Amino acid sequence: MSDNSYIKSLDGVRAIAIVLVMTFHAEITHFGWMGVQLFFVLSGFLITGILWKEKFKPTLLSFKFKKFWVRRTLRIFPLYFGYLIFIGITYLLFHFPVYYKTYIPYLATYTFNYTRSLPAWQGNPLFTHLWSLSIEEQFYLVFPLIMFFCRPRFIKYFMLCIICAAPFIRFFLARYYELKGLPSAVVADAVYWNTFSHLDAFFMGGIIPVLALDTRIKKPQMIFYAAAFVAIAAGIWNFMHSDSGAFYFNDLGYNHGQTANYEYVWHYTILNILFASLLLILVSIHTRQRFLRLRKLLENKWMISIGKVSYGMYIFHWGILVYFWNRFFTSENLLIKTFLFIPYVVLVYLFASLVYKIYEVRFIKMKDNFFKSDNPVKENTSAIKVA
Repeated sequence: MSDNSYIKSLDGVRAIAIVLVMTFHAEITHFGWMGVQLFFVLSGFLITGILWKEKFKPTLLSFKFKKFWVRRTLRIFPLYFGYLIFIGITYLLFHFPVYYKTYIPYLATYTFNYTRSLPAWQGNPLFTHLWSLSIEEQFYLVFPLIMFFCRPRFIKYFMLCIICAAPFIRFFLARYYELKGLPSAVVADAVYWNTFSHLDAFFMGGIIPVLALDTRIKKPQMIFYAAAFVAIAAGIWNFMHSDSGAFYFNDLGYNHGQTANYEYVWHYTILNILFASLLLILVSIHTRQRFLRLRKLLENKWMISIGKVSYGMYIFHWGILVYFWNRFFTSENLLIKTFLFIPYVVLVYLFASLVYKIYEVRFIKMKDNFFKSDNPVKENTSAIKVA
């Protein structure tokens, strides 16, 4: 996959991910947080695919880094820091939120995800959800170093080892937070917010282009069916053995913030495999004709439209919900809340689209114009490669 490649159905996947997250914050589902996990797996697939192809081009190493980081910066920074400036102005004018001053150093340095275990931690719908963007940016910063400095064989084994080790990493992270005396709900969040907890999500998506699974696996749907079966079975078991809530349909056994059944260990592994296998179906050369209906659904013009502005929708949606939408439209009845959810999604989409057209697109055009042609000069990097 090239830096300029575009798979339409993946915009549909983004649309599903953002709508899932919005259902979670709107308190319609307990499982909507899965949308963030889907974003991580999708990012791993796309970014690793870009870096993997770039790795083998006969261009200067410095050019490879510059090309990747400049393009990522132009896509991510303008909206993110523009939003932080907006919140900062709100703080200066109204002194709200009062603890914004405490967290702005973390937000500005993309380290906000490590604040969850701080004493007297305070969350706010304007910026609490930005923890996931911190993890994404840390991945974008570090992984190119591994990709461009290391040999292909090392990269493959490294990614596979991290995927296998991730459940153990999460287990020991939880033990660490428990020894600090944190309550179980905070432990679950602190593990969830930790970058090391999600390396397998990025690598589960990234292993697809690195191992060329889209061509090597002839029946990827079998992996998806098996992963879906395991996910459903595990969800039912967890729902029956935990304080999940009254209804399975808005829980699915994947209630966020639980620790009784070591959910922080296996939740993410099961979902990462499920989402990676879904992506594999969408990009595999062996399933292009078998899953046309699925692709048509994901490539629907509305799904693609939502997917294209999903970044902005993610940043804005929670603040719009709490500080605007719920002031006029709110209900404790789940059915009414679900009905009101549809116009809420439309409002967030329209707002994100407006910001995209008048602000983001300027930087996206700059991104697309950067490094349109590769530098043909090749440098000898053998001295800095590792075995």
